[in-house]
Amino acid sequence: MNHELVSHARSGELVVFAGAGVSAGNPSALPGWNPLNVSIVEVLFDRLETGLGRKGWISELRPVIEAHRDGGKFPPEYQAQLIEEFCGDRYFRALQSLDISTFNGGHDGIAALAEAGALCAVVTTNFDRLIELALERRGVAYTVARNDAEFVAMSERLARGSCDELPVLKVHGCVSDHLSMIDTLKQRKLGRSRHLTACIDCLQSGYWMYLGFSAADLESDKSYLGLVAGAARSAGATYLAYPGAPELGVGAKTLMAEFGDRGEIVVAHIASYLVALCVALGRAAPVPIESENAVGPAEVRSNLQSWAESLTLSAAALCVAGILESVGGAETAVRILDRIVRKEVQERGSPDYPSAQLHYGRLGAAWGRFIAVPDINGLPSNASVETQQSLMRLSGTDLAFAANTWLACVWLWIGEGNQASAVAKAILAGLVDNDWGDVRPRNREEVADAWVSAAQVFILNLSSDSGTAVEITAEPALDAARRSGDVVRVARVAALRCLVLAKSDIDIPALAAEFDAEFTEAGRVGDGLAMGMRALALGRWHVSKGGLKLAQATDAQAVAEAALDHLGAAVGYFTSQGMHPWIVYARIQQTKALADLHRWDDCQACIEAAEEGRKRFPILTSHFREAYAQVLAMHQDPDALKWFRGALESAEEHGLDERAKHVRLVLEQAEAQFS
Repeated sequence: MNHELVSHARSGELVVFAGAGVSAGNPSALPGWNPLNVSIVEVLFDRLETGLGRKGWISELRPVIEAHRDGGKFPPEYQAQLIEEFCGDRYFRALQSLDISTFNGGHDGIAALAEAGALCAVVTTNFDRLIELALERRGVAYTVARNDAEFVAMSERLARGSCDELPVLKVHGCVSDHLSMIDTLKQRKLGRSRHLTACIDCLQSGYWMYLGFSAADLESDKSYLGLVAGAARSAGATYLAYPGAPELGVGAKTLMAEFGDRGEIVVAHIASYLVALCVALGRAAPVPIESENAVGPAEVRSNLQSWAESLTLSAAALCVAGILESVGGAETAVRILDRIVRKEVQERGSPDYPSAQLHYGRLGAAWGRFIAVPDINGLPSNASVETQQSLMRLSGTDLAFAANTWLACVWLWIGEGNQASAVAKAILAGLVDNDWGDVRPRNREEVADAWVSAAQVFILNLSSDSGTAVEITAEPALDAARRSGDVVRVARVAALRCLVLAKSDIDIPALAAEFDAEFTEAGRVGDGLAMGMRALALGRWHVSKGGLKLAQATDAQAVAEAALDHLGAAVGYFTSQGMHPWIVYARIQQTKALADLHRWDDCQACIEAAEEGRKRFPILTSHFREAYAQVLAMHQDPDALKWFRGALESAEEHGLDERAKHVRLVLEQAEAQFS
């Protein structure tokens, strides 16, 4: 047993940092972060399938989710963010499933050290109350700090050195107060309370013992809780590694490296090691707790099932749809919402039904999936009509702003450019003046979404004036996304900002690189919108002024091939998201790259595919005709003029007034070329 550890324990200067591994041992056997999130998905699927009377309807998609999770592309904190966005604080009620009553030898060992006077504090990332229950059984007085107000009071006591009861700092909150819990990606990006950090700072001079702590948070945030920086002031540290997986992760290695010679790594089971430490202190060893059976998992599962059953079908459908959308299952996601909105009459009075309408409209109409989809008689299908109507029916509700936001894209895809532009201009004006009129956003996320929708409109209806307006408002949109903590929305705004500027000779690859961290996160969590728009922006730039300039200075063929690579990636992302009009737009850009490579057969095939797509989305006709005219102009074919004129007529016909300004200039240049 380490002499320094024992010495500081005798002096009551030991700080225990307890991670999830402490609660993983039998009989408590609480699930870790990943298994818990798997169980949450399972009970949500069961709730939805049972409620709809369609067992097995979507169960086959669970392996798809797990494959993404195993590949590091759907982390638990993003699943938590999605469910919280759809369910609000009810998500944290799911985490209260961890509130069981059976603790294990690790918890009792910590309590035995506290009883012996060895501890000056317990710091834990665990939501459960098992350490507290063990302390109570031994009669140890303690004070829990789990939220901002309690961290303020605790930091003051610690600074004065006047803690009569053992401080227990719950880093991520506690099941006893569901609003105290921290679990979502947004929450983690915003960081923990500075008052919590102040508490931990007061403890840094002690000797730290890390139990069941993976230190994974340090991999993405080296400043997490000030642990790494505080190691320099610490008396030392002992890190217990689990014998079943003794290799330390990156975060743990980073942490222990800061202690240098004052740190030791011990491979041992938590309960047995704490027994040995009690003996070294001359205290009676804790009586071993029976660990043959795992009691906790069944209780947790039962609690989770009760939570899922408390949700409306609409809420369960929203959660499942959000998860499926994130892992590339947008087709199933929108059909789940279609079932809820159109067929589950009993849900129409539920408080979650309007939100189901909103996201049904977003996925089905604003994304373009159900636009101009005919039924067997050739008439607009029910889904085509209902996805649009779902958004319109939210007028006068608290979701009116969000619904109107996505209607900008709906107007676009049904060919009403004037109406789309009017909504988009109002959104940009609201961002400039911070004045939204009577229909206001509920939160910063809705502000960022509004800009994302408006930017899509102006990408198709772009002139120098509208481009400037979009660029000016990009900063407040980015600020709203950042302040919400939503790194995915930051990436979406950044990607669309790049796409708006892609026709210019601004260095778009360099601009995109400024947001590499955000795009990495968006890719990690599987956000097809951000990654698709980023790829489209890079592809668009490579076939425009910037790419032409680069081609003249380097290798024209390499530039065209890079364009095809980016555009192909964009098509892949948009396909998984069901963003059909953007697939067509990307195909239009591909014709330019193929023409630059003189791959005329492939170019013709791409033109034919784009032609079919623009029939479904007439708003793209102007873009299609201009691209085809450019290909003809490369062949010095005077028919190019006819196609440029057609592009102008189509822009005017579909209310793309800003775009018409651009096409007139291009037409004038072409007329001069062929005169």
